[in-house]
Amino acid sequence: MVFMNKKGSQGIGTLIIFIAMILVAAVAAGVLIQTASSLQSKSLDVGRQSQEKITTSIEVMQVFVDDTSDHKINQTNDTFHVVVRLGSGSDPIKLSDMLVKLDTQGSAQTLSYHASTFNTTTYTVTGLKGYATPGYLTTGDLVEIQFDSGADIGESDTMTIRLVAKNGAVQPVQITTPSSLTQHTTYLFP
Repeated sequence: MVFMNKKGSQGIGTLIIFIAMILVAAVAAGVLIQTASSLQSKSLDVGRQSQEKITTSIEVMQVFVDDTSDHKINQTNDTFHVVVRLGSGSDPIKLSDMLVKLDTQGSAQTLSYHASTFNTTTYTVTGLKGYATPGYLTTGDLVEIQFDSGADIGESDTMTIRLVAKNGAVQPVQITTPSSLTQHTTYLFP
């Protein structure tokens, strides 16, 4: 009789260990499932952000300045005009999330969007083609960005205009002014 009781208590001990192993496996499986779900969510976010950065681009079509017959680009009298459109496959860009940076040999300025007026700290946008949703640059739109320079720019000076969208690639345009600024309108790019 003693022999049978010993076998029974060994069976109960084995059962307790078996149940404990199942519980540990269930907890481990739950942790693995939660971790996998979290990693999948993060990877989808990173993939979406990477795609926006790669596919969202702004193409600069033309850059010109008005009233340069006085042999320089004056900081408050002469207006820059930058004609742009979205690159192929780009997502729409909210203009209030886009900065225009103008770096010259002696100065740097950062311009933000303003719907109605422009100066040396803001730029405005005029639609040339499309532009059905003011404040947004969408596929098929051809717009003109206007702003004033923050410094005087002379003949044969170099400058860089950068269009910096919240998501997307920075589009720099390297420009050297002509050696003779005598025309009313001077085309700087292309």
